[in-house]
Amino acid sequence: MKAAWPPQEIQRIQALRSYAVLDTPNESSFDDLVQLASFICETPIALVSLIDEQRQWFKSRVGLDVPETPREMAFCAHAILKPDEVLQVCDAQLDPRFADNPLVTGDPHIRFYAGIPLVTSSGLALGTLCVIDRTPRELNASQRQALRTLGRQVMALLELRLTLAQRDHDPSLNRKLARAVEQSPVFIVIANVKGEIEYVNPQFAALTGYELQEVIGRNPRFLQSGDKTPDEYKVLWKTITSGNTWRGQFRNRKKNGAIFWEQASISPITDVFGEISHYVAVMEDITERRQIEAQLRAKNEELKGFTYTVSHDLKAPLRGITGYAQELLRKHQEGLGERARFCLTQIETAAGNLDTLIEDLLKYSRLESDTPTPSDFNLDTMVLVLLNDREFTLNEYGTVITNAVPALRLRGWERGLQQVLSNLIGNAIKFSRNAIPPKVTVTALMEAGYCHISVSDNGSGFDMKYHDRIFGLFNRLVRAHEFEGTGAGLAIVKKVLDKVGGSVRAESAPDQGAVFYVSVPCQLVEEERP
Repeated sequence: MKAAWPPQEIQRIQALRSYAVLDTPNESSFDDLVQLASFICETPIALVSLIDEQRQWFKSRVGLDVPETPREMAFCAHAILKPDEVLQVCDAQLDPRFADNPLVTGDPHIRFYAGIPLVTSSGLALGTLCVIDRTPRELNASQRQALRTLGRQVMALLELRLTLAQRDHDPSLNRKLARAVEQSPVFIVIANVKGEIEYVNPQFAALTGYELQEVIGRNPRFLQSGDKTPDEYKVLWKTITSGNTWRGQFRNRKKNGAIFWEQASISPITDVFGEISHYVAVMEDITERRQIEAQLRAKNEELKGFTYTVSHDLKAPLRGITGYAQELLRKHQEGLGERARFCLTQIETAAGNLDTLIEDLLKYSRLESDTPTPSDFNLDTMVLVLLNDREFTLNEYGTVITNAVPALRLRGWERGLQQVLSNLIGNAIKFSRNAIPPKVTVTALMEAGYCHISVSDNGSGFDMKYHDRIFGLFNRLVRAHEFEGTGAGLAIVKKVLDKVGGSVRAESAPDQGAVFYVSVPCQLVEEERP
């Protein structure tokens, strides 16, 4: 459904135009907030979307390639109708406003949307800060509050951007500038072209212990505690004086001598003549984050040690148990009673299951330290090899395979995707083996930087109320005697896709089979193949 126009649409458009922001280049101050929204709300897509007469244009975006879409397709066009509310669409396919929207039925396959309007002081909504997912879901209370806070910060940046551009023509705007940045939740420093501090907001003063009068006219480098080399400062300065934004981290010292870390983006601001007049640094205290990262690195080292222990100290005696059981069954079977042979067979089976469990646990734990490395590969060849490796099982079950994967040459994390498809295809074959006849279908297509793959079967299926549970480690919906397995396969699938910014979801019903949909970022390699 096409959204109605807001009551004050003419005034709203005039206000949007006054900010002179449409069709401007990317700015790190906005990009950082969008990245933060994506991280906090755990969505692959986040946008700053501005709605003009005919389109929604994205000032900043993550997880989406296109810079704009028609207004009639825009979820945000609905969101701006209620400036004080977060519009949340938990499943777009079930919402009559969006069910047949091309952005839902096609790329980027929106299923979830949440947007907070960007509202001026006069109550006009210019657009939204929104987050998007390809699977149905709902924000929790903390995420909704964070989205509101980040939306206010985006609006503060728009006001700051407008005021800095106008301040040379009206000195009274300095007071307006101060009011905008004083309310900002991040730390802001404004310096002139000589690199001398002209302003810091109260949040900066509260963090460092320095008041404005103590830093005015000084170079921000007086805070540094020596983590940057002269060459690194040259790169920073060359970068911003040439009109570009510099992003990085600083190790700084407070007035009381305490050390803190900040994530900073430093952007040049131009006057009406296009000349650089000031530099604005937007900073975030990441001391706690770095401490957590250090703890994670320590935990990863512990995990590596655990992996070594499991693979060497646990599997060695397990191989011994299996070997002795097999020797008794092969060489001493005549002297064993029926019960003894049964027990040895059970020992051998249990040892094999434990070995599989250990291997799955190792695969899952190694993913923590795995770094996705892109390479070129043929998707159709990958799927064909996976199916050929299972030829004996497919013949044993009489499984009918439909391989509808086209000849695609891709660039992405080959080993990770191979693990994903191996697990999904293996599951489809296993859980459909009792169907008459068993059927498994694999399809794939490329759209806007993502490879969309589906693996479907006509097997036992599951109740969708357990959808999220099936991706948890060792969560199984079937008994061990019905279908073998450890319950780690889908957890590994999700962990691999999370590492590369992909997604997985399923559609199923009991005894109706299941379809697993995978979306993974890849580049299509234009190359002719024999």
